[in-house]
Amino acid sequence: MTNKKAEYRKDVAFINRQKELAFLEEYISDRPESILFLHGPKSSGKTTLLYKFLEQVGKKQDLNVKFLNLRETFTNVYEDFLKTFFEVQKEGEKKENLETNINVGFFKINSTVEKKILEKRADPFKVMKAEFLKLNKKGVKPILVIDELQALDKVYIDNDKERLLIIALFNFFVAMTKESHLAHIIISSSDGYFINQVFTDSRLKKTAIFYKIDYLRKEDVTEWLLNLEKYSKIKAYKLSTNDVEKIWDTVGGSMWEIQDILSGLFNKALDQVTSLYIKKIRNMIVDYVVKPGKMEIEKLLRHFIDHDELSKAQIDPEEEKLLRDMVRQNILYYDPTEAKYYPQGRSFHNGIRVYFSPES
Repeated sequence: MTNKKAEYRKDVAFINRQKELAFLEEYISDRPESILFLHGPKSSGKTTLLYKFLEQVGKKQDLNVKFLNLRETFTNVYEDFLKTFFEVQKEGEKKENLETNINVGFFKINSTVEKKILEKRADPFKVMKAEFLKLNKKGVKPILVIDELQALDKVYIDNDKERLLIIALFNFFVAMTKESHLAHIIISSSDGYFINQVFTDSRLKKTAIFYKIDYLRKEDVTEWLLNLEKYSKIKAYKLSTNDVEKIWDTVGGSMWEIQDILSGLFNKALDQVTSLYIKKIRNMIVDYVVKPGKMEIEKLLRHFIDHDELSKAQIDPEEEKLLRDMVRQNILYYDPTEAKYYPQGRSFHNGIRVYFSPES
């Protein structure tokens, strides 16, 4: 039976990103010598870019790509990590006939190895290294891609909470790239403070490349929105140049927020959709500010009424605590490579301005 692809009135668009795809292709074409950290604000399209990259490289016979999207898994304790990273291949079980050589998130092991790992009689990192060695001997390049690695940030290896899993992972990644040259490691995160921990760690900084995935440029957004049927399979309506300007002024180049706007246009007028969107963001800021430290929070947010950014050099330690929490709550984005804070996209910049404006 032939599986027919489901059709919807709107498809997820992939816009340009040729520069970013070329960079990723160049990175994996070199000998593994560094960990690659992809960072950028929320909804800038990092995960979509990774899926497109995997689609391109997955058909190459000399590559073996293992992809983990930690948004899709629950990893609260060490055992969760093991279940996420390792899949038990039962005896006599048929292997899946994959169209590509992408293993979505698992190192395959047998039940005996699983038992040894769970009982801590076998080192999971040695198991992964053995897999990388086996692939290298076959002339195949291993590539491990992990999206939103910060999900493992507070996981401990042992019950006495002395060894953080994330530190052990980074040590392993350094060993696999800079020291043994066995595998490419690509890590993506929208958590600027998580990336900052890596960026300010002298050992990791020397063994890592940091590459920012930013929002779409205006010319790319314009190309997309003036050709909705081509990029998003939308046939129900078309947008004018003025419509594109309104959407850009509301959410800028944030891919997923543009998708939200496009979904709203099936049953509402553009002005209504954009107005409601800004109010929604404003309400999120209202909900956030109603907490201890309101005056101090408002003081920091006021900076963004007339400015696009705030340098870390301009703030004191107490203010940094508040800013750090705003980053965690996705109100602001922190770029560790520039040591600057930004509103989480144009929509939050608009939301901050509306928050401080008198209600009509």
